[in-house]
Amino acid sequence: MKIILLEDVKNVGKKFEIKEVKDGYARNFLFPNKLAELATSTAIKKLEIQKMEYEKNELEIQKHLQSIASEIEKLTLIFPLKADKSGSAFGSVNKETISKALRERQIITKERLEIDLDRPIKEFGEYTVQIELKKGITAKLKILVSKEE
Repeated sequence: MKIILLEDVKNVGKKFEIKEVKDGYARNFLFPNKLAELATSTAIKKLEIQKMEYEKNELEIQKHLQSIASEIEKLTLIFPLKADKSGSAFGSVNKETISKALRERQIITKERLEIDLDRPIKEFGEYTVQIELKKGITAKLKILVSKEE
């Protein structure tokens, strides 16, 4: 049976591809889960229009994410932490702290991002953190952890 994939399906194909699958698989799994539809001539024409709109939308999202990444690259976040008697940092800077700071500066809103930070930063100094936005776009963020005065 010839089908049009409406979503990416593991071991079958990507969204908008036309594939040949077994009838039972299409009727019992793909169609009920709205992962595919029957590839009729009308559906194929509709698919081409949807695909063009989807690609245009993806391009706009890509441009938006690139602009966010360039803003992040220009930015240096400063986190003042209290120091204990020995002079070491009291507290830490973690993924949530960084994410919150970016939201407060309205650089990101709801975009989910992956901050590459193995463990919280607990020492004063300058750090560079890799931030991965969606679609494989990354940016390097400078972080300065300073003593609170």
